[in-house]
Amino acid sequence: MLMRLRTPRPAVDPALAAYLNEQLARSSALLDQLRRASRDPDLAAERTVLADLRRQVAADRATVRAAVRRLGVPTDWAVLGLGWASSRASRLLPLLHRLPVVDRLPTPPSARQDAVQALLELEDLLAGMHRRQVAARVLADVVETVGAATGEQDERARAVRELPRRAEQQLRAAEELHRRRAATLLPRPAGPGPR
Repeated sequence: MLMRLRTPRPAVDPALAAYLNEQLARSSALLDQLRRASRDPDLAAERTVLADLRRQVAADRATVRAAVRRLGVPTDWAVLGLGWASSRASRLLPLLHRLPVVDRLPTPPSARQDAVQALLELEDLLAGMHRRQVAARVLADVVETVGAATGEQDERARAVRELPRRAEQQLRAAEELHRRRAATLLPRPAGPGPR
């Protein structure tokens, strides 16, 4: 039986490991947000864009997970589990925050209230996508630094370097979706009145 000797990896910085595991948890939470938004009947017109964003974010999460493994960072299942639990609990948060907004609309339940709810949901999604974009830059820098130090520059490292650009494109697509939805709430110019 042959045994392969592995070159021991240097110990991973605990702060970096904690940060990367937190980003994995946030990626999972973002996927959950995208899944909920794409199933929201008020966002039915945007379902195609949201589903496409969800596929892209899932592929990017797989790239992040591979990079984390490649960096030798162990998966912190407690962090991922708490992230999962908090994303489930966050489903209740809109009820606490949005009811006062909806109650301030002086009309009975209507399409306008649904538009407000959908817009607030998209704004939550945008916040998560912006955090992801910032984290993608940090991960790309980490992979670049480690790759330069070890001389490793392979296809996986290139995929990680693409994450910030992809996250930027995804954020712009979500912002455009938000702008279109916000336009439904903007005051409409009054038509020509009687003369």
